[in-house]
Amino acid sequence: MTVRVNDMDKTVGLADWTREPVHIVSGALSTSQTWSGVYHVTGGDLTIPKDVTLTLEPGTFVLIDGAASGTNGTDIEVQGAIQSLGTPTSPVTFTAYAAGRNWGELHHDHAQPSAYRYTEITRAGRSPGAGHTGSGPAVRASNSTLVFDHASLTDNIGKIMQAESGTELSFTSTLFSRSVMGPEISGTSLLFENGWIIDMRNKDDADGIYIHSQQAGQTCRLAGSVIAGTDDDGIDTLGSNIVVEDSIIRGCRDKAISVFGGQTTVRRCLIVGNNLAPEDPTIATIATKSFEGSTAVVNIDHTTLVASRSPGHIDAGIQSHNKYGVKKGTIIYNVTNSIVDATQPVSVQAPYLASDIHISYSDIVGADWPGMSNWNADPQFLDPPHNNYRLKKNSPCVNAADPNSLLRDLGYYQSVPVEPNEAPPQVP
Repeated sequence: MTVRVNDMDKTVGLADWTREPVHIVSGALSTSQTWSGVYHVTGGDLTIPKDVTLTLEPGTFVLIDGAASGTNGTDIEVQGAIQSLGTPTSPVTFTAYAAGRNWGELHHDHAQPSAYRYTEITRAGRSPGAGHTGSGPAVRASNSTLVFDHASLTDNIGKIMQAESGTELSFTSTLFSRSVMGPEISGTSLLFENGWIIDMRNKDDADGIYIHSQQAGQTCRLAGSVIAGTDDDGIDTLGSNIVVEDSIIRGCRDKAISVFGGQTTVRRCLIVGNNLAPEDPTIATIATKSFEGSTAVVNIDHTTLVASRSPGHIDAGIQSHNKYGVKKGTIIYNVTNSIVDATQPVSVQAPYLASDIHISYSDIVGADWPGMSNWNADPQFLDPPHNNYRLKKNSPCVNAADPNSLLRDLGYYQSVPVEPNEAPPQVP
């Protein structure tokens, strides 16, 4: 089979497994097992008890009974551990047994550490609804540690994941795609590196990822990744402290980043072409809200932020947004060494104060904003219509950062990739 996109193509061989034996499994595993070949989970949920490990060798297919509707798809209940050990040429696959039916979820509850390496998890989500969207997750986790390495979680009838209560998550070179929304996590640590979150489609709350507050000592970091093509926000937060760095966020129908309380740090990112179908009269690429009487903080450094300028809307680059009628609160922006290009680069709604917007060494296109070494000039991008936001050699932004910045002489000129399999952005 050959797949060709523009001037790129890939050819792989296909194997006929129709005569391979199918192993029927159900109930609870009594001892640790190693699977290789084709397995059909039927007759109810499969349980992996505590101190039992299911190891999946390269190329293993796990076919799971599904449902055409409702929340009763077959689940894999994990109290012990799964070690899914695919390879680049022989991934492990979890998918539905029959066409038109989705299975339930991988459920890790107080489980032992599990790993999914070169593993495809697809056509799940006929599980009980949870969280923001009320849709069923493909993976549900609590008080568990999960590692995903070169994995894909795609084509689910519900959300990618619901994780909470002390869960530790690590994703490396992992794809989330074609589901109601990405992961929704609460009380959970997160490391998402060199990955892609794309094509989350739903009539409401189709966020790329939704991050609630963490537990003490937990961190949430997204790095070197692409978030694109969501029907709602790229990143949505609720009281969390997160870091987003060396990443691209584009093509979201609502905000690139929606911040509600907590602290969000964005550095060395390209954030362009969002708010394609805005919900509010005044739209913002990064919109921040505070809880009543509290403070929210957003730090932005070495980031290029370009609004979409949707007709009929006032677009803002960054916004202190009083969506819920807060009477008292504080929103602080610290913006350094960045480009903010919008019709209204900064929008501040009462009771929040413009004096809490601290900007320095930045090009605030369309506004003369007070602060150390700010300017208002065309940044002279190379080719914005074709998603190239590198700077021309004569751009006023070249080498205009804070002279004390470690990136002062490096520059950071990145273009938007047009395909999800392109390399994630890196500092030159």
